[in-house]
Amino acid sequence: MRVYHYLEAHWALDDLRRRRLKISDIHETNDPYEFACVRSEDKRSQRTLDAFARDWVKDYRVHCFSRSWNNILMWSHYGQKHKGICLGFDVPEGCVRDITYVDQVMLIGTLHKAVANENDEILERLIWAKYCAWSYEQEVRLIGRGVNMSQESGMFFVSFGQDLQLKEVIAGSRFSMGRTVIDEALDGYAGVAVTKAKCSDTGFEVVTDCRGFADAVAL
Repeated sequence: MRVYHYLEAHWALDDLRRRRLKISDIHETNDPYEFACVRSEDKRSQRTLDAFARDWVKDYRVHCFSRSWNNILMWSHYGQKHKGICLGFDVPEGCVRDITYVDQVMLIGTLHKAVANENDEILERLIWAKYCAWSYEQEVRLIGRGVNMSQESGMFFVSFGQDLQLKEVIAGSRFSMGRTVIDEALDGYAGVAVTKAKCSDTGFEVVTDCRGFADAVAL
């Protein structure tokens, strides 16, 4: 399965050189409703939900990908306003899962009164749901325990490998560093396609720039 990750140019090049990708703490994500899509008016039940979220954040890290490399908003929000780089990876189907987008918070009663299938639904909503306004991201996630990852200066990383195979490096439409810096960062890699993106002349979309890096200019 091919998935994509948008980055500022500096960090993308650093990741290429080090052959790794930073894994985020869930509390570092930009959605304040992460693990908060379920709420209870019962104070005891809400404390239980809050405790579950805290425990999950301690034990797990999350890596967010998109199904699309040519999303204008993703380039704007995560790709350094089109000056950055998008990395494409092949990952096993069983390692990632799509986010479910919902239009409202799930309101529940008392947790201890919920039957088994209701608890399953609550867990599903807590872990895999986001507000539908985020649906433009076409997000898929790789989630794993920190023990499977390396740690440096309090941050967690996952190395490129069989479960995270680098296949594409796509420079944004405003990327100004030229092809050479990417090729240098890719020294020792094999089978990685390098392309340049541009904004379409005929529609509101990002497309492949067939001219490559020839017309790259400093912005």
